[in-house]
Amino acid sequence: MNNSVELYIKVYDVLNKEVKQMELEELIKELVAATMPLTFHIESLKSQAVIMRTNIMRQMKIYGGKGVGKGIGADISTDYYPNLMPLESYNEVWGKDYFNNLEILNRVTEETEAQVIFLQDKLIEARFHPVCGGSTENSENVDGNIVNYLRKVLCNYCKEAVYYKEYKDITLDEIEKKLGVRFIKTLPIKNMAIEEMFDNITRDEEGRVVKLSIAGKEFSGKEVMELLELNSTRFSWRPEKIRFYTRGKGDGLGLCLYGSNEMACRGKKYDEIIKYYYTGVSIEKIEKVSINCPLKGKDIVIDPGHGGDNCSDYRSSTGHREKDICLDICNLLKESLESLGAKVYMTRSEDVNVPLSERAYYANKIQPQFFLTIHQNYYSEPSISGAEIYYYRGDIEAMLLGQKIMEQINNRVGLINRGVRPADFYLLRDVKVSSLHIELGYLSNDNDLKLLTDDMTKKDLAESIAKGLLSYYL
Repeated sequence: MNNSVELYIKVYDVLNKEVKQMELEELIKELVAATMPLTFHIESLKSQAVIMRTNIMRQMKIYGGKGVGKGIGADISTDYYPNLMPLESYNEVWGKDYFNNLEILNRVTEETEAQVIFLQDKLIEARFHPVCGGSTENSENVDGNIVNYLRKVLCNYCKEAVYYKEYKDITLDEIEKKLGVRFIKTLPIKNMAIEEMFDNITRDEEGRVVKLSIAGKEFSGKEVMELLELNSTRFSWRPEKIRFYTRGKGDGLGLCLYGSNEMACRGKKYDEIIKYYYTGVSIEKIEKVSINCPLKGKDIVIDPGHGGDNCSDYRSSTGHREKDICLDICNLLKESLESLGAKVYMTRSEDVNVPLSERAYYANKIQPQFFLTIHQNYYSEPSISGAEIYYYRGDIEAMLLGQKIMEQINNRVGLINRGVRPADFYLLRDVKVSSLHIELGYLSNDNDLKLLTDDMTKKDLAESIAKGLLSYYL
């Protein structure tokens, strides 16, 4: 029985300023179409599918990526892929080849299903460019950092590519504007050196050209005046356009797209192409998210607040103690998260005192994806009720998770939403991973107390936190 589910990715649409969900393989088809001509050899297209899948999954939160950040709550943003568009939009572009190209894309994704590129158990940043022009480049010469799999390799496969040799004419005005420079203004008695064209220039005291070399041949100033029909031997020169000659296109890092196509045409398979351009890598199938274990690979530290005989926890008018309710809910939360595949650690599993410094040390040693400390609140005015969640200032991912959890608590249990906001609590400050301080109700409020002392509601609260984590990742 197949317990895996289709993998969805959260995409931030910059144009419409909204987050939408896409099935991953459909996105891969769009990315291949946007980055390679579909006239390329099928093995070259398959290598690009593996590359794009690697780069996308490297960003996904469910696989340990950072996503877009900035509080957007998406895995990728369309501003990184300006040519991306839905496959149906290619109907006019491809014309009669539309359905054939769709079949090609289906084959490309099916024959590389779930395959990504690893180096030592980590997804690589699979850089690529259109044409390398004879060799790819070492990463430190482009970005300044040594990346073991982005090493220079010779590439004679792109010699026939459209971008292999080109030139571009740019006026001096454009160069000045774009580079922020100023060339010397031309005067008839001033020299402008143009290497291997005009050199060895001799002028008299009045600025007249006595002699000079042009392209290695010596002329007198008078000869040049007569041969070029100039008005005077007081002359100078200044190009109005510069022609820049280029070989290749792109920064030269990683895979050469046109080179990969030629390799495929010569009989190389997509895995051979990838391993040629990325040094020392392996291609493996990444484990899909499981229906039964969607949080597999995630480490969570749960911290039941307070504990021990002499702790400073809150007590209700009925004698119920915060430390006991916290431990009950955290035990249930541990069971719920473990059932979803997460690996869960508890700072305490019984009624003992654990100093805050030890709790922080324990969490920092484990380095989980999230640290959750659970508490209840108390206030002198018994009408105050509800749940509050705190995160350390600047911790955007914790804020996003807090919002997901609060939404679940409010909908599932009915506790009033009193907000998700920043705080400077000791554990939020000293635990060096994304952390939340969760206050589940007020022991001073009769309605909250009734919920917090009910076994079914405790389970619902634990389930709410677990579902919030699930929603954050999926």
